[in-house]
Amino acid sequence: MDPAEFENGPGSIDHYDGIPCFRPPSLPPDVELTNDLLAVYGDAQYALGRLATLHGNVDNENLLIAPFVVREAAMSSQIEGTNVTVSDIILHDIDSSPERSAADSKDVREAYNYVDAVRQGFSRLSDGESLSVDLVCDLHETLMDDVRGGEDRPGELRDVPVYIGSPDGSIEHARFVPANPDTVEILLEQLLAYVDRGSYPPLVDVALAHYQFETIHPFRDGNGRLGRLLMMLQLYDAGLLPEPYLYLSAYFNRRRQQYLDYLLEVSREGAWTQWIEFVLNAIAEQAIDAYDCGVELQSLQESYFERFPKRPAVRDVVEYVFEEPYLTAPRAIEATGRSRQAVYDAIEALEAEGIVEQISGGERYRVYEAPDVLAVVGSA
Repeated sequence: MDPAEFENGPGSIDHYDGIPCFRPPSLPPDVELTNDLLAVYGDAQYALGRLATLHGNVDNENLLIAPFVVREAAMSSQIEGTNVTVSDIILHDIDSSPERSAADSKDVREAYNYVDAVRQGFSRLSDGESLSVDLVCDLHETLMDDVRGGEDRPGELRDVPVYIGSPDGSIEHARFVPANPDTVEILLEQLLAYVDRGSYPPLVDVALAHYQFETIHPFRDGNGRLGRLLMMLQLYDAGLLPEPYLYLSAYFNRRRQQYLDYLLEVSREGAWTQWIEFVLNAIAEQAIDAYDCGVELQSLQESYFERFPKRPAVRDVVEYVFEEPYLTAPRAIEATGRSRQAVYDAIEALEAEGIVEQISGGERYRVYEAPDVLAVVGSA
C-alpha cells in the first residue's frame, strides 16, 4: 500500500513494524445532506418501510424469515468465492444424496453458520442486548466455526496486520492495509459507541458504520460476512427492520468491484456521498425485491391452502414446506406434530397436486422438493 495515495483522505497512516496501516477517521464525518442525497434516502426509507409491512400480514413469520435468511446466507457466501446455492443450505441437514451444486462441504458449512449467526444476532438484540464488542465477537465465532479460516482464532480480535487486494500475495503490494492491530479494539469500541448514539438519519449511519467496520477489519478473516450481517442488525436495532428480511449481499455481489472501489475511495479521497448513495440504493433495490418475493410467497401459500380447505394436516405440511422447501416425512412429522400416517397422506396429496416432487431415489428415506417455492426464493 502506497501511503501517498491516502494523503487527501480523511484518515491517517499508522505504522506497525514498518507496515503502513490505514487508520479510519472517527465517526461522524462531515457529510452534506444535499437534496439529491435526501431523495435517494427517501426512496430507500420508503422501500424499507413497505418491506416492514409484510411482518403484519403473515400468521407464521417463518414463511418469510426462513427463505430470506437462507437467501442472504447463500449470497454472502458467494461474495467470498464459494459456489453455495440456496438448495445446498437447505439440504445441509438432510441425510440423503440428491444432486447438489459444485459447492463442497466447507462452503455449505460457511453459509449455514451465517444462518445461525443471523438468528443469534436478532435473538440477542430482541432480548435487550445492544451491539457490543462481546456480541460482535460471539457472532464472529459462530460464523467461523469449522470453516476455512476457522483456525484464525474465531471470536478474537486480530493482533496481526491483514491486507486486501495483493496481486502477488505480499503485504507490500496490497491495495489496502486496514487498521494497525494495536488499535483494533479501541476503534471497534468507538464504532459501536457511535452506532449506539448516531448523528445522521439511521440509513446514513448504516452506511457510515459499514465503511468503518470494513476499514478497521477487526478479525483475521470473515470481516465481509460479519459486516453485512451487522448492517441488518443495525437496521433492526433502529426499528427499521422487524425481522431479517433484507439481503444486501445480493446487491453487493452483483457490484462487487464497485463496492470495493467505493470503500477505497472514501479512504483515499473522502468520497462519502458516493459511498452513502451506493448503500442507500442497495437498501432500496433489495427492499423492493424482498417485498415482491414476500408477496409472491404469501400468494403461493394461499393458493395451496385453497386446494385443501378441509384438510388441516395437509395445510400444516404446506406451512412447513415454506420453511423447508426440501422435506422428508420424519422432519415434517416432528415440525407439525401430526401423526405419521397424517403426514404421509399429506405428502401424497401434495405430490399429486405437483406442489412437491420426489428427488431422491430411495424408497425408505424419500426427499421431496417444492419447486415453486424454490423458484421464488431464488434457488440455483
